[in-house]
Amino acid sequence: MPSSQNWLILLAYSGTCYRGWQIQPHDPTIEGLLEHALLELTGQSVKVHGAGRTDAGVHALNYPASFQLDTCFSAEKWRGALNSKLPEDVVVKHVQPMPLEFHARHSAVGKHYRYLIHNCPYADPFGPNSAWWVRRSLDVAAMREAATRLVGIHDFSAFRSVRCASPNPVKELRELQVELDPSQPGRLWIEAEANSFLQHMVRILAGTLVDVGLGKLSPEEVGAILKNRDRTLGGKTAPPHGLYMLRTIYPDGLVEWPPDVLHA
Repeated sequence: MPSSQNWLILLAYSGTCYRGWQIQPHDPTIEGLLEHALLELTGQSVKVHGAGRTDAGVHALNYPASFQLDTCFSAEKWRGALNSKLPEDVVVKHVQPMPLEFHARHSAVGKHYRYLIHNCPYADPFGPNSAWWVRRSLDVAAMREAATRLVGIHDFSAFRSVRCASPNPVKELRELQVELDPSQPGRLWIEAEANSFLQHMVRILAGTLVDVGLGKLSPEEVGAILKNRDRTLGGKTAPPHGLYMLRTIYPDGLVEWPPDVLHA
């Protein structure tokens, strides 16, 4: 009888057709797809632990998940078998064994997200569900100035959903940058990295920075909103389809991904 093995998988998926990561009783989710695939492959009910919850419509370029199972499958066989059971918009890019104590979420020490914005007077016909279309021109310099006021260890109560159940609103926002895509005019993205994020925090940060770019808020007002900790003063919650989980950060040496599987 094979001994229990802990497996770490790296996923990429389009969240357009799914109600996020966490399994739902009547709606398709990424967790539900994976657990159903494992049941079909092994005949066993297996709990899959994701690196974190993603909302309905949110995408992932590099999303880790882990599960334990008694099996003699190799890592390569797992990848092929799982992909044979998954739809084309959810892909297992890599599988590797891990120590039994590893957990895709609890072992993490940080998360990194990217939010894409299509800033043009006309729509992007090739990716209506891949970026937030903002028609009016954005003041990127003002957005960058506002972003610097948010980096650091702060109480982010003004930048979380009113339904957020996290007991601690204090997070370390390590990076918040606004970048222009030199290869695609009108495309910009917001990069956000923190030890962890509150519910909808990245989307609210993105929405607030866009309000700054549109002149609805000043960078100084954003700093005041942070200090006041009042969600009603903050910017809009950006739509989910512009958000991508870019990477999950683990302690040095714990997880080594092959360089050819990571999407930047």
